[in-house]
Amino acid sequence: MISNSRYEDLIKNGERVDWYGVEVPRGLLTNLVTTWSSNLKREIDDLEASLSDLKGVSFDKRKAYIEGLMTNLQNAPYTLNNDVYLKKKRKIESEIEVKQQKKKKKKTTTRHKTTSKRTTTKNSEKIFGKNKK
Repeated sequence: MISNSRYEDLIKNGERVDWYGVEVPRGLLTNLVTTWSSNLKREIDDLEASLSDLKGVSFDKRKAYIEGLMTNLQNAPYTLNNDVYLKKKRKIESEIEVKQQKKKKKKTTTRHKTTSKRTTTKNSEKIFGKNKK
């Protein structure tokens, strides 16, 4: 298991890799995570292979079950490193977002719209005839 300070550092500054469609810090991919995930992925593949035999409600239920397993697979690096409910991850990511929003705040200036004042309208010649000066 990873200590809280190391876990926080990995989420904030860790090198990210693709993990079944989700970007996760490389430091969270321990032997336990890779072994557990490879077994779960094998089970998911077996379930997906058996989907062709099903129809109707049982198909929908099995599909939802597979999607739940896939979510577990994507969250495995966090849950198997002592963040079962992903509370620490969400807290750290929200802190990162707040810091980024503070950096992104730009100084806004108000622009005054300038309009040219016409003494005549566009079609004044057609309406009133030629203006004589």
